Amino acid sequence: MISWFASVSSVIWNSESNFIINIGVTSFSIFLIITLSRIKLQSVIIILFLLLIYILTINKIPTTSDLFNSGKYILIFAGLIPTMGLVKSTAQRLPNVKRSQMLLSELPKDSFSSGFQITAHFFGAVINTGVFAMLAAAMPPGRGYAYRKTVAEASLRGMSSSATWSPFFVAFVVGQIYIGATSAWFGLAIGLIMSLIFSIVSVLLLNRELTRKKFKKSLACLQPVISTLLIIILFVVGSAIVFGLTALSAVIIVMPIMVSYYFLINPKHIYAISIDTLNYLEKSTDDVVIISFAMIVGYFVTNSPDTLTALRDLSIFTIPNWSVLIFIPVTMALVSLIGIHPVISSTVLLSTFTSANFDISGPLMMQAHLLGWCTGTMSSIASLSVISCSTLFQIPSSKLCYGNNSFIAMTFALFGGTILTIANEFTRI
Repeated sequence: MISWFASVSSVIWNSESNFIINIGVTSFSIFLIITLSRIKLQSVIIILFLLLIYILTINKIPTTSDLFNSGKYILIFAGLIPTMGLVKSTAQRLPNVKRSQMLLSELPKDSFSSGFQITAHFFGAVINTGVFAMLAAAMPPGRGYAYRKTVAEASLRGMSSSATWSPFFVAFVVGQIYIGATSAWFGLAIGLIMSLIFSIVSVLLLNRELTRKKFKKSLACLQPVISTLLIIILFVVGSAIVFGLTALSAVIIVMPIMVSYYFLINPKHIYAISIDTLNYLEKSTDDVVIISFAMIVGYFVTNSPDTLTALRDLSIFTIPNWSVLIFIPVTMALVSLIGIHPVISSTVLLSTFTSANFDISGPLMMQAHLLGWCTGTMSSIASLSVISCSTLFQIPSSKLCYGNNSFIAMTFALFGGTILTIANEFTRI
């Protein structure tokens, strides 16, 4: 909680004289250290793998100053995770959200998959993995394994694909660091086209019996909430542009303000939402630790000229200029299958391909990164998305990773990267 407050303070007053930031870095560091003793075995393995990457790439003990600076770098995530928990808890109590859930539960057998995917795409764009709890609650009771697996895969596809255009994902923050704010926002605009293509093609191919009438009924599940989602996105994007904030900083500031407005109208929900948010914080400790450690490794790699030079000299990165936009998403999707989270692969790839050695359009590079993040989280056994979806829909995570979605993710990474490559060639003309 202290770190959350300090993270908000760092957005409002980002100055060396802001002592609250130092307090936040200290408290967040203590939190991470203490939490290490409570995380799951799978999370421990991921962290050990991150430490191995650090040893292989940096190979030196960081100074106290280096560690503190890396703590300031990741403090923003101490604000993101609680904020998303607060938004998720509030969203589940909105009447229009409950109406969407009811419409989903009433979808017939031949169109429920498309309904869950489309709904997950738009809800997931704002509340990310929080959408799985809402969709799991919308399932009719007593459904068997086949139904739950189909719905889980559809929900995972929908939520993950929104990473190509939503500023509410960690992916956007990572890309913005390497590519710059202007190119990052244009990259999101390109993502709207990419996600539209993916959604239409995947829904039609995976739901052969879907007619136009049934498809419209699936879209109708969104009708109660579409205005709310548009208002949220408008406020976040507008605040980022007007006040010169990053997307993540805008989310951390704007969303609690909007929730506070909801509290003024519905004070009876304050206690319940507060308790839900605290429970969310307790359950998400593994994710906070993994993301934090991954970003710390990324920070040291990015700020080590010797390491970056060594990475760029690797033969695997000596590829033609035209193939970079295919290489990034395909590589991120491939390594995710063996448990390497996109936050790791994207850090290495972006730090390499944003160098002066490669002449690639910034917005297209951003979208290639977001595309890789989308396909990586869709099929990574170490992904928070897969883990959350697996738990809530009661489907083994291995079945979600190494089933239909792994093939779909690889196909999207390849064809999406090809589209970006063609677009990049046109920009040269």
